[in-house]
Amino acid sequence: MPAATSNPLTSLRTSYTHWTQEHVRWSDTDLVGHANNLTFGAFCETGRSLFLRRYVDKHFTERAMFLPAQLILNFIGEVFWPAQVDVGTGVLDIGRSSCRIGQGLFEGDRCFGTSETVIVLIDEVTRRPQPIPDSIRNWFEGYRIG
Repeated sequence: MPAATSNPLTSLRTSYTHWTQEHVRWSDTDLVGHANNLTFGAFCETGRSLFLRRYVDKHFTERAMFLPAQLILNFIGEVFWPAQVDVGTGVLDIGRSSCRIGQGLFEGDRCFGTSETVIVLIDEVTRRPQPIPDSIRNWFEGYRIG
């Protein structure tokens, strides 16, 4: 079976302007000694959450609730405790009510994982998809990859 494809720009450190720092904890490792697959997802979740944080902050004037609809993780290499991890987050595509987020996981300049996540903007009351406002769309454009 062929591997899932992803945008090659997600593995380039220069593709990102939004960064979050994490680290591999001892408890993140498995019997092989490297960070396990759940840890890759947790690193990406932290990066996405901090990227979108302004829209869930109760003090921010324009609230927006984005929920993940799809997540693809690409395991490119191993990373070991106690590595520092830099999580780059950017925008690959913007649709009517959804956006595709690209992320790269780096130890120094080495990319060891990437992800692509489709997030959907929903109405907080009805829980149904809603169009992304122009103000958020313009903010996303500032983080465009490629």
